[in-house]
Amino acid sequence: MDDVLVLIESGQFLRALASSPASRALFENLKLEPSDSAHRFYSETLPQCVSSFLDINGSADSVELGYKALLVMAVGVAALLAFTQSNITGPLDNLPLMPLVELSVHKDETGGGDWKEWEAWALKELMSIGSDLCAKFCNLQYLVFARTLLMRAKDVLFEGNSSSIDGVRSISWWLARALFLHQKLLDERSSFLFDLLQVNTHESLSFLGTLEKIKDYWCAIEDCSTILSMLHLEVGILDLYYGRVDTSKQHFESAAEISNYNFFVSGALGFRTLHQVEPKAQLRLVAGTNDGDTSAPVSHKSSITDNYPLQQPSEVYEASDILMIPRFVADEGQSKGVEPDAQNNAIAASRLNAVHQAVILAQCLSIEKTARNDELQSMHLFFKAV
Repeated sequence: MDDVLVLIESGQFLRALASSPASRALFENLKLEPSDSAHRFYSETLPQCVSSFLDINGSADSVELGYKALLVMAVGVAALLAFTQSNITGPLDNLPLMPLVELSVHKDETGGGDWKEWEAWALKELMSIGSDLCAKFCNLQYLVFARTLLMRAKDVLFEGNSSSIDGVRSISWWLARALFLHQKLLDERSSFLFDLLQVNTHESLSFLGTLEKIKDYWCAIEDCSTILSMLHLEVGILDLYYGRVDTSKQHFESAAEISNYNFFVSGALGFRTLHQVEPKAQLRLVAGTNDGDTSAPVSHKSSITDNYPLQQPSEVYEASDILMIPRFVADEGQSKGVEPDAQNNAIAASRLNAVHQAVILAQCLSIEKTARNDELQSMHLFFKAV
Protein backbone atom coordinates (compact mmCIF):
# COMPACT_ATOMS: atom_id res chain seq x y z
CA MET A 1 0.00 0.00 0.00
CA ASP A 2 2.76 2.43 0.93
CA ASP A 3 4.45 2.10 -2.46
CA VAL A 4 1.30 3.27 -4.26
CA LEU A 5 0.95 6.30 -2.00
CA VAL A 6 4.62 7.23 -2.47
CA LEU A 7 4.26 7.00 -6.26
CA ILE A 8 1.11 9.14 -6.22
CA GLU A 9 2.68 11.78 -3.97
CA SER A 10 5.71 11.94 -6.27
CA GLY A 11 3.53 12.35 -9.36
CA GLN A 12 4.32 8.94 -10.88
CA PHE A 13 0.71 8.13 -11.60
CA LEU A 14 1.24 5.61 -14.40
CA ARG A 15 3.57 3.51 -12.26
CA ALA A 16 1.05 3.62 -9.43
CA LEU A 17 -1.59 2.38 -11.87
CA ALA A 18 0.08 -0.64 -13.38
CA SER A 19 3.65 -1.16 -12.19
CA SER A 20 3.57 -1.06 -8.40
CA PRO A 21 3.42 -4.36 -6.45
CA ALA A 22 0.11 -3.37 -4.87
CA SER A 23 -1.57 -2.58 -8.19
CA ARG A 24 -0.23 -5.81 -9.67
CA ALA A 25 -1.91 -7.64 -6.81
CA LEU A 26 -5.19 -5.88 -7.62
CA PHE A 27 -5.03 -6.79 -11.31
CA GLU A 28 -3.30 -10.15 -10.85
CA ASN A 29 -6.04 -12.12 -12.59
CA LEU A 30 -6.90 -9.45 -15.14
CA LYS A 31 -5.72 -10.01 -18.70
CA LEU A 32 -6.55 -8.05 -21.81
CA GLU A 33 -7.15 -10.23 -24.84
CA PRO A 34 -7.12 -9.04 -28.46
CA SER A 35 -10.80 -9.89 -28.74
CA ASP A 36 -11.82 -7.69 -25.79
CA SER A 37 -13.80 -4.55 -26.50
CA ALA A 38 -13.67 -1.33 -24.50
CA HIS A 39 -17.36 -1.60 -23.62
CA ARG A 40 -16.96 -5.11 -22.24
CA PHE A 41 -13.80 -4.24 -20.33
CA TYR A 42 -15.14 -1.13 -18.58
CA SER A 43 -18.68 -2.40 -18.00
CA GLU A 44 -17.93 -6.02 -17.04
CA THR A 45 -14.29 -7.06 -16.72
CA LEU A 46 -12.98 -4.19 -14.59
CA PRO A 47 -15.98 -4.03 -12.19
CA GLN A 48 -15.81 -7.81 -11.74
CA CYS A 49 -12.10 -7.52 -10.99
CA VAL A 50 -12.81 -5.00 -8.21
CA SER A 51 -15.62 -7.13 -6.76
CA SER A 52 -13.46 -10.24 -6.80
CA PHE A 53 -10.52 -8.44 -5.19
CA LEU A 54 -12.60 -6.99 -2.36
CA ASP A 55 -14.57 -10.25 -1.90
CA ILE A 56 -16.76 -8.64 0.71
CA ASN A 57 -18.81 -11.78 1.38
CA GLY A 58 -15.83 -14.10 1.78
CA SER A 59 -13.54 -11.74 3.69
CA ALA A 60 -13.63 -12.38 7.42
CA ASP A 61 -10.95 -9.82 8.28
CA SER A 62 -12.35 -6.28 8.27
CA VAL A 63 -8.85 -4.80 8.55
CA GLU A 64 -7.71 -6.64 5.42
CA LEU A 65 -10.85 -5.52 3.61
CA GLY A 66 -10.11 -1.93 4.61
CA TYR A 67 -6.59 -2.13 3.16
CA LYS A 68 -7.88 -3.67 -0.05
CA ALA A 69 -10.53 -0.97 -0.42
CA LEU A 70 -7.92 1.72 0.22
CA LEU A 71 -5.71 0.22 -2.48
CA VAL A 72 -8.54 0.25 -5.04
CA MET A 73 -9.31 3.85 -4.15
CA ALA A 74 -5.64 4.84 -4.45
CA VAL A 75 -5.34 3.31 -7.92
CA GLY A 76 -8.53 5.10 -8.97
CA VAL A 77 -7.16 8.39 -7.64
CA ALA A 78 -3.90 7.80 -9.55
CA ALA A 79 -5.87 7.43 -12.79
CA LEU A 80 -7.89 10.57 -12.03
CA LEU A 81 -4.76 12.61 -11.30
CA ALA A 82 -3.06 11.29 -14.44
CA PHE A 83 -5.99 12.53 -16.51
CA THR A 84 -5.98 15.88 -14.71
CA GLN A 85 -2.25 16.30 -15.24
CA SER A 86 -2.35 15.47 -18.94
CA ASN A 87 -5.30 17.80 -19.67
CA ILE A 88 -5.30 20.60 -17.09
CA THR A 89 -2.32 21.08 -14.81
CA GLY A 90 0.59 19.60 -16.76
CA PRO A 91 3.32 18.77 -17.33
CA LEU A 92 2.30 16.70 -20.31
CA ASP A 93 3.42 13.09 -20.05
CA ASN A 94 3.49 10.63 -22.90
CA LEU A 95 0.82 8.42 -21.39
CA PRO A 96 -0.31 5.30 -23.24
CA LEU A 97 -3.94 5.47 -24.32
CA MET A 98 -4.80 2.46 -22.16
CA PRO A 99 -4.07 2.79 -18.40
CA LEU A 100 -3.33 -0.93 -17.96
CA VAL A 101 -1.45 -1.44 -21.19
CA GLU A 102 1.34 -3.27 -19.33
CA LEU A 103 -1.14 -6.06 -18.59
CA SER A 104 -2.16 -6.45 -22.21
CA VAL A 105 -1.09 -9.45 -24.26
CA HIS A 106 -0.56 -7.02 -27.15
CA LYS A 107 1.01 -4.21 -25.14
CA ASP A 108 3.47 -3.37 -27.92
CA GLU A 109 0.59 -1.85 -29.86
CA THR A 110 0.07 1.08 -27.48
CA GLY A 111 -0.21 3.51 -30.34
CA GLY A 112 -2.08 1.17 -32.66
CA GLY A 113 -5.61 1.19 -33.92
CA ASP A 114 -6.99 -0.99 -31.11
CA TRP A 115 -6.33 1.53 -28.36
CA LYS A 116 -7.48 4.40 -30.57
CA GLU A 117 -10.78 2.58 -30.94
CA TRP A 118 -10.95 2.26 -27.15
CA GLU A 119 -10.24 5.97 -26.81
CA ALA A 120 -13.03 6.72 -29.29
CA TRP A 121 -15.34 4.55 -27.19
CA ALA A 122 -14.35 6.50 -24.05
CA LEU A 123 -15.27 9.73 -25.85
CA LYS A 124 -18.69 8.35 -26.72
CA GLU A 125 -19.13 7.04 -23.18
CA LEU A 126 -18.50 10.45 -21.64
CA MET A 127 -20.92 12.07 -24.10
CA SER A 128 -23.58 9.38 -23.66
CA ILE A 129 -25.38 11.39 -20.98
CA GLY A 130 -26.51 13.84 -23.64
CA SER A 131 -23.83 16.48 -24.22
CA ASP A 132 -20.77 17.00 -26.40
CA LEU A 133 -17.39 17.80 -24.89
CA CYS A 134 -16.55 21.49 -24.69
CA ALA A 135 -13.05 21.00 -26.16
CA LYS A 136 -10.62 18.35 -27.31
CA PHE A 137 -9.19 16.23 -24.49
CA CYS A 138 -6.74 13.35 -24.43
CA ASN A 139 -6.42 10.15 -22.39
CA LEU A 140 -10.16 9.98 -21.76
CA GLN A 141 -9.87 6.33 -20.73
CA TYR A 142 -8.10 7.42 -17.55
CA LEU A 143 -11.19 9.32 -16.40
CA VAL A 144 -13.48 6.41 -17.30
CA PHE A 145 -11.07 4.04 -15.55
CA ALA A 146 -10.98 6.16 -12.37
CA ARG A 147 -14.75 6.61 -12.30
CA THR A 148 -15.32 2.87 -12.79
CA LEU A 149 -12.92 1.85 -10.01
CA LEU A 150 -14.22 4.36 -7.48
CA MET A 151 -17.89 3.76 -8.24
CA ARG A 152 -17.63 -0.02 -8.18
CA ALA A 153 -15.56 -0.06 -4.99
CA LYS A 154 -18.07 2.20 -3.25
CA ASP A 155 -21.02 0.11 -4.40
CA VAL A 156 -19.38 -3.10 -3.17
CA LEU A 157 -18.54 -1.58 0.21
CA PHE A 158 -22.06 -0.24 0.67
CA GLU A 159 -23.40 -3.73 0.04
CA GLY A 160 -21.58 -4.91 3.17
CA ASN A 161 -22.11 -3.88 6.77
CA SER A 162 -21.81 -0.30 7.97
CA SER A 163 -18.17 -0.75 9.04
CA SER A 164 -17.02 -1.72 5.52
CA ILE A 165 -16.75 1.92 4.48
CA ASP A 166 -14.92 3.11 7.62
CA GLY A 167 -11.41 2.77 6.22
CA VAL A 168 -12.21 4.66 3.00
CA ARG A 169 -14.71 7.29 4.08
CA SER A 170 -13.17 9.72 1.58
CA ILE A 171 -14.13 7.55 -1.40
CA SER A 172 -17.38 9.48 -1.93
CA TRP A 173 -15.38 12.72 -1.97
CA TRP A 174 -12.99 11.40 -4.61
CA LEU A 175 -15.87 10.03 -6.68
CA ALA A 176 -17.56 13.44 -6.51
CA ARG A 177 -14.35 15.01 -7.81
CA ALA A 178 -14.25 12.55 -10.73
CA LEU A 179 -17.91 13.17 -11.57
CA PHE A 180 -17.52 16.94 -11.37
CA LEU A 181 -14.48 16.78 -13.64
CA HIS A 182 -16.61 14.79 -16.09
CA GLN A 183 -19.24 17.55 -15.88
CA LYS A 184 -16.64 20.26 -16.52
CA LEU A 185 -15.65 18.54 -19.77
CA LEU A 186 -19.18 18.83 -21.14
CA ASP A 187 -20.77 21.64 -23.09
CA GLU A 188 -23.96 21.52 -21.03
CA ARG A 189 -24.91 20.80 -17.44
CA SER A 190 -26.15 17.27 -16.89
CA SER A 191 -29.04 16.50 -14.56
CA PHE A 192 -27.82 12.90 -14.36
CA LEU A 193 -24.38 13.95 -13.10
CA PHE A 194 -25.99 16.52 -10.81
CA ASP A 195 -28.01 13.79 -9.08
CA LEU A 196 -24.92 11.61 -8.64
CA LEU A 197 -22.95 14.57 -7.31
CA GLN A 198 -25.65 15.40 -4.79
CA VAL A 199 -25.58 11.84 -3.46
CA ASN A 200 -21.79 11.74 -3.15
CA THR A 201 -21.38 15.20 -1.64
CA HIS A 202 -24.05 14.45 0.95
CA GLU A 203 -22.25 11.21 1.78
CA SER A 204 -18.95 13.08 2.05
CA LEU A 205 -20.44 15.60 4.47
CA SER A 206 -22.04 12.77 6.42
CA PHE A 207 -18.75 10.84 6.73
CA LEU A 208 -16.38 13.82 7.13
CA GLY A 209 -18.56 16.80 7.96
CA THR A 210 -17.15 17.60 11.42
CA LEU A 211 -13.70 18.09 12.88
CA GLU A 212 -14.24 15.09 15.15
CA LYS A 213 -14.97 12.79 12.20
CA ILE A 214 -11.92 14.03 10.31
CA LYS A 215 -9.68 13.55 13.36
CA ASP A 216 -11.06 10.05 13.74
CA TYR A 217 -10.35 9.27 10.07
CA TRP A 218 -7.04 11.03 9.39
CA CYS A 219 -5.80 11.27 13.02
CA ALA A 220 -5.28 14.43 15.01
CA ILE A 221 -1.81 15.27 13.66
CA GLU A 222 -3.29 16.34 10.32
CA ASP A 223 -4.58 19.87 9.75
CA CYS A 224 -8.21 18.87 10.21
CA SER A 225 -9.63 22.38 9.90
CA THR A 226 -7.96 22.80 6.49
CA ILE A 227 -9.37 19.48 5.24
CA LEU A 228 -12.88 20.34 6.43
CA SER A 229 -12.64 23.84 4.94
CA MET A 230 -11.64 22.39 1.57
CA LEU A 231 -14.56 19.96 1.68
CA HIS A 232 -17.01 22.81 2.20
CA LEU A 233 -15.28 24.88 -0.50
CA GLU A 234 -15.52 22.11 -3.07
CA VAL A 235 -19.17 21.41 -2.28
CA GLY A 236 -19.86 25.15 -2.45
CA ILE A 237 -18.17 25.50 -5.85
CA LEU A 238 -20.15 22.54 -7.12
CA ASP A 239 -23.43 24.08 -5.93
CA LEU A 240 -22.48 27.43 -7.45
CA TYR A 241 -21.76 25.76 -10.79
CA TYR A 242 -25.31 24.41 -10.87
CA GLY A 243 -26.81 27.75 -9.82
CA ARG A 244 -27.54 26.85 -6.20
CA VAL A 245 -26.38 30.23 -4.94
CA ASP A 246 -27.82 30.11 -1.43
CA THR A 247 -26.40 26.70 -0.52
CA SER A 248 -23.03 27.56 -2.05
CA LYS A 249 -22.91 30.72 0.07
CA GLN A 250 -23.58 28.65 3.19
CA HIS A 251 -20.69 26.32 2.37
CA PHE A 252 -18.33 29.22 1.65
CA GLU A 253 -19.27 30.81 4.98
CA SER A 254 -18.71 27.49 6.75
CA ALA A 255 -15.28 27.15 5.12
CA ALA A 256 -14.34 30.66 6.23
CA GLU A 257 -15.52 30.05 9.78
CA ILE A 258 -13.73 26.70 10.09
CA SER A 259 -10.49 28.19 8.75
CA ASN A 260 -10.75 31.08 11.23
CA TYR A 261 -11.34 33.63 8.51
CA ASN A 262 -14.09 36.09 7.69
CA PHE A 263 -14.76 38.57 4.92
CA PHE A 264 -17.28 41.05 3.63
CA VAL A 265 -17.68 43.17 0.51
CA SER A 266 -17.56 46.93 0.75
CA GLY A 267 -16.77 49.87 -1.51
CA ALA A 268 -13.81 52.25 -1.59
CA LEU A 269 -12.26 54.98 -3.72
CA GLY A 270 -8.91 54.04 -5.14
CA PHE A 271 -6.47 53.76 -8.02
CA ARG A 272 -6.40 50.64 -10.18
CA THR A 273 -3.91 51.54 -12.92
CA LEU A 274 -0.49 53.14 -12.86
CA HIS A 275 -1.53 56.23 -14.82
CA GLN A 276 -4.97 56.74 -13.30
CA VAL A 277 -5.50 60.38 -12.26
CA GLU A 278 -8.76 60.39 -10.31
CA PRO A 279 -9.77 57.69 -7.81
CA LYS A 280 -12.78 55.59 -8.77
CA ALA A 281 -15.28 53.55 -6.79
CA GLN A 282 -14.26 49.90 -6.52
CA LEU A 283 -15.63 46.79 -4.87
CA ARG A 284 -13.41 45.69 -2.03
CA LEU A 285 -13.33 42.30 -0.36
CA VAL A 286 -12.22 42.89 3.21
CA ALA A 287 -10.93 39.78 4.93
CA GLY A 288 -9.45 38.94 8.30
CA THR A 289 -9.18 36.35 11.04
CA ASN A 290 -12.17 35.88 13.29
CA ASP A 291 -10.30 37.43 16.20
CA GLY A 292 -8.76 40.22 14.11
CA ASP A 293 -9.77 43.80 13.48
CA THR A 294 -11.08 44.12 9.93
CA SER A 295 -11.04 47.89 10.11
CA ALA A 296 -7.25 48.19 10.32
CA PRO A 297 -5.47 48.28 6.95
CA VAL A 298 -2.49 46.02 6.45
CA SER A 299 -0.77 46.93 3.21
CA HIS A 300 0.31 50.44 2.24
CA LYS A 301 2.15 50.59 -1.04
CA SER A 302 2.67 54.29 -1.76
CA SER A 303 1.53 57.79 -0.98
CA ILE A 304 -0.51 60.19 -3.11
CA THR A 305 0.63 63.70 -3.92
CA ASP A 306 -2.01 66.06 -5.33
CA ASN A 307 -4.20 63.02 -6.10
CA TYR A 308 -1.59 61.60 -8.52
CA PRO A 309 -0.31 58.11 -7.72
CA LEU A 310 3.45 57.71 -7.85
CA GLN A 311 4.80 55.47 -10.58
CA GLN A 312 6.27 52.33 -9.11
CA PRO A 313 7.06 49.73 -11.80
CA SER A 314 7.44 46.99 -9.19
CA GLU A 315 3.71 47.18 -8.56
CA VAL A 316 2.67 46.28 -12.08
CA TYR A 317 2.82 42.97 -13.88
CA GLU A 318 5.29 42.99 -16.78
CA ALA A 319 4.04 45.33 -19.54
CA SER A 320 0.61 45.95 -18.02
CA ASP A 321 -0.20 49.24 -16.31
CA ILE A 322 -2.67 47.54 -13.94
CA LEU A 323 -1.42 47.60 -10.36
CA MET A 324 -0.95 44.23 -8.70
CA ILE A 325 -2.27 45.76 -5.46
CA PRO A 326 -4.72 48.66 -5.88
CA ARG A 327 -4.15 51.84 -3.88
CA PHE A 328 -7.12 53.04 -1.86
CA VAL A 329 -7.57 56.64 -0.77
CA ALA A 330 -8.51 55.65 2.79
CA ASP A 331 -5.36 53.54 3.14
CA GLU A 332 -3.16 56.33 1.84
CA GLY A 333 -4.49 58.67 4.50
CA GLN A 334 -3.89 56.13 7.26
CA SER A 335 -0.41 55.29 5.99
CA LYS A 336 1.00 58.80 6.48
CA GLY A 337 3.65 58.73 9.14
CA VAL A 338 4.05 54.95 9.00
CA GLU A 339 7.67 53.90 8.65
CA PRO A 340 8.58 51.88 5.52
CA ASP A 341 9.84 48.96 7.62
CA ALA A 342 6.56 48.80 9.49
CA GLN A 343 4.67 48.88 6.20
CA ASN A 344 6.74 46.04 4.78
CA ASN A 345 6.24 43.99 7.94
CA ALA A 346 2.50 44.53 7.69
CA ILE A 347 2.52 43.41 4.07
CA ALA A 348 4.46 40.26 4.94
CA ALA A 349 2.12 39.52 7.84
CA SER A 350 -0.89 39.75 5.53
CA ARG A 351 0.20 36.85 3.30
CA LEU A 352 -2.47 34.21 3.24
CA ASN A 353 -2.13 30.47 3.48
CA ALA A 354 -3.54 28.22 0.76
CA VAL A 355 -6.97 27.63 2.28
CA HIS A 356 -7.49 31.33 3.02
CA GLN A 357 -6.63 32.17 -0.59
CA ALA A 358 -9.11 29.53 -1.74
CA VAL A 359 -11.82 30.97 0.55
CA ILE A 360 -11.29 34.45 -0.89
CA LEU A 361 -11.21 33.24 -4.50
CA ALA A 362 -14.42 31.28 -3.90
CA GLN A 363 -16.05 34.45 -2.58
CA CYS A 364 -14.91 36.35 -5.68
CA LEU A 365 -16.35 33.58 -7.84
CA SER A 366 -19.64 33.82 -5.97
CA ILE A 367 -19.80 37.59 -6.45
CA GLU A 368 -19.00 37.22 -10.15
CA LYS A 369 -21.81 34.68 -10.48
CA THR A 370 -24.46 36.68 -8.64
CA ALA A 371 -23.63 40.35 -9.23
CA ARG A 372 -24.46 42.37 -12.30
CA ASN A 373 -22.00 42.01 -15.16
CA ASP A 374 -20.49 45.44 -15.66
CA GLU A 375 -17.09 47.09 -15.52
CA LEU A 376 -17.31 47.78 -11.79
CA GLN A 377 -18.02 44.14 -11.02
CA SER A 378 -15.66 42.50 -13.47
CA MET A 379 -12.55 44.65 -13.07
CA HIS A 380 -12.65 46.37 -9.71
CA LEU A 381 -13.01 43.55 -7.19
CA PHE A 382 -9.97 43.24 -4.97
CA PHE A 383 -9.35 42.04 -1.47
CA LYS A 384 -7.56 43.46 1.53
CA ALA A 385 -6.27 41.04 4.17
CA VAL A 386 -6.29 42.34 7.72
